[in-house]
Amino acid sequence: MRLEGRRYRDEWLPNFYPSRPVGERHVRLSRTGASQVLSAAEDLQLDQISMDAQLFERLERTGHIVTSANALRVLDDLKTWHGRTFAGPALHIVVLTKRCNLNCTYCHMYPEFIGASKEQFDLKAEVADAIVRFALSSPNPEITFEFQGGEPFLNFPMMKYFVDEVHRQNAVVGKKVAFAVTSNVMLLEDEHMEFCREKGIVISYSLNGPEHLHDQFRITRSGAGSFATVMKKLESLRGRFPGMLNAAPLCVVGADNAPRLREMIEWYHEAGFSGIAIIMLKNLGNTRTNQLAFDMRAFLPYYLDALDHLYEKNRRLGHAYSERLLRVALFKILWKGTVGYVDWRNPCGDFGGSVTYDYDGAILPSDEARSLRPAFDVGHVLTDTYEDVVRREKTFSTMNLSLRDRDPECRECAFNPYCGVLPILEYARSGSPVPRPHETAECLFTLAILDWTFKRLMEDPLPLVRMLPGMDQVLVEMAVALRPRAESPALQASRP
Repeated sequence: MRLEGRRYRDEWLPNFYPSRPVGERHVRLSRTGASQVLSAAEDLQLDQISMDAQLFERLERTGHIVTSANALRVLDDLKTWHGRTFAGPALHIVVLTKRCNLNCTYCHMYPEFIGASKEQFDLKAEVADAIVRFALSSPNPEITFEFQGGEPFLNFPMMKYFVDEVHRQNAVVGKKVAFAVTSNVMLLEDEHMEFCREKGIVISYSLNGPEHLHDQFRITRSGAGSFATVMKKLESLRGRFPGMLNAAPLCVVGADNAPRLREMIEWYHEAGFSGIAIIMLKNLGNTRTNQLAFDMRAFLPYYLDALDHLYEKNRRLGHAYSERLLRVALFKILWKGTVGYVDWRNPCGDFGGSVTYDYDGAILPSDEARSLRPAFDVGHVLTDTYEDVVRREKTFSTMNLSLRDRDPECRECAFNPYCGVLPILEYARSGSPVPRPHETAECLFTLAILDWTFKRLMEDPLPLVRMLPGMDQVLVEMAVALRPRAESPALQASRP
């Protein structure tokens, strides 16, 4: 019963998830993260007893089917796709102090007053030494230390001490190390900038749009806004220390400013920034205290509208203006390995990709866990070694809960490999760390942004790939490869 030009079910094993309609096409992801966009007729054949030989060869090349010819390569691709999952934590977040000069309405770590006790709330040398030992025990050959607060520059002497201690201990270990810091920039002085330039420390910061929006959120304990001081600092430092300040500020979005995203994007662009990192409010810390929780279903229409605006702006003007999470989505689709963004992986990066060390040495699976320490702390650097912690079941509890093959609905989701739920945030929202398919915020976000991104890649990929500088030609070719090919006569004949 075999026909020439057809391939049959005894020649392959499926290596794909169910398809998802996007416009008039169907998206299929392989279990190794490869993407294929199929016509309706092509997609139908994957659920039949045979398929057109050309389609077979195409899916064999991408690993969507496993055959005797590609089985070893598919397994290698699986290891590549999960390469970051088992390499050991690469991002080590170090809280230098809990004190801050601001008390932002949405801050998710309950900051302490700037004049609070340094002895009580600042990182000490003994704890810093132990953090460095612990972090360098990770098997990952590349380690990034990211300083956070409060405001980390309030404990600048410890920042300098910590960097020196990393280099001292790493002289024995021999890892590739890097440093970053997240600041509100208000306290930055030339001394800080010179040090960061000398040590190659990248500085990220928050800027919540124009003054009337920024000052609703980023305030002192007296209620005074911070916009004027932040902009004065940025204007002073960007010219004298080029390339050191991230060109895409962090922007937290809640119910008050979500309807203004288009306005905010235009303001950032006119102010000379090359992009924006949109972060939806997290139901943690001050957000909970101030009852500012924002639902993902309310956020998504505004976010997708903002992406439409960015896309048309790039297409019309030829710009490379970008948004951080859209860039992550593009990397997921166009790259072969899991992206480095630890909050959006399957499984997530809790301890497997990132570790957070609080100011007192408590070890946490993510920075979001800092305001939920009793529920999620996994050890302490003064009493536990890396070997101790990595052997504990609790250490990987949230990472295990994030695996999207746990639920029948997730096993049948087309976007399963690209998902990335966060049990700690789910716990903060619902009281349970168990993510709920089609209810958990990150699940809804994944479905929405990937539908949008695939649709736009099929229409015109260039405005999107412009967001990935230096890769225009390569990525255009990769994006074009996602578009359905002309149907063969055999495919046309098989159309229902």
